[in-house]
Amino acid sequence: MFHHSPRAITLWSVAAVVAVVTAAVVASDLAALHRRASSFGPEERVVVATRDLSIGTRLVASDLRTRSVHRSQLPTGALTDLARARGRVVTVPVLRGNFVVARGIAPRDRPGLDGVLPVGTRAIRVDVTNVAVARVGASLDVLATYAADGTRDARTIVVAAGALVLGLDHEGDGGTGRSGAGITLLVDIGEAYDLADAQANGVLTIALVPPEEASKHASGHVGSAPTGQ
Repeated sequence: MFHHSPRAITLWSVAAVVAVVTAAVVASDLAALHRRASSFGPEERVVVATRDLSIGTRLVASDLRTRSVHRSQLPTGALTDLARARGRVVTVPVLRGNFVVARGIAPRDRPGLDGVLPVGTRAIRVDVTNVAVARVGASLDVLATYAADGTRDARTIVVAAGALVLGLDHEGDGGTGRSGAGITLLVDIGEAYDLADAQANGVLTIALVPPEEASKHASGHVGSAPTGQ
């Protein structure tokens, strides 16, 4: 018959106590995690962006994926069906990994740039001398320089302030007879008329605007375009 020393018995007892305490702590932690998960609600598959999506982007399959999120963590209007997002136009920028929401995309019957135009605004393409400084989604001022003639002195004025860039192209003069590259801007009705006049009678230059100084076009009204299912 084996006899154990008091020291061995003590060590075994301590080990047994540690094992019991560890099991109790683990069980308690697991129960707390389950309770916390239950408080968040069931998980749902939700649509997120696979890359940064700028205004005017028409969504394709590679732009989107789904991931599981607890229902209580979802923003209002978050899409749970990829088919509802494909083919729609982005009206509010979405960063990679963020949720795609119904209010941030245009109705399905507005698949072009018209999908991002709030009431009272216009999308206008103009030729500028320094399009390289622009990017889609940026805000900028458009300056017009008029040469001196018999009725006025040479001058430069701002014809559109804080306009949002919807698109860029390098298709030559766009039929205007000018050599600048093209840029499509979101402006109000008055600025559209001023830009048309400046395009016909002057030379257009753009200047990037800090986000803090961007106009209403870049900060809020873009998201007010009607939404649809």
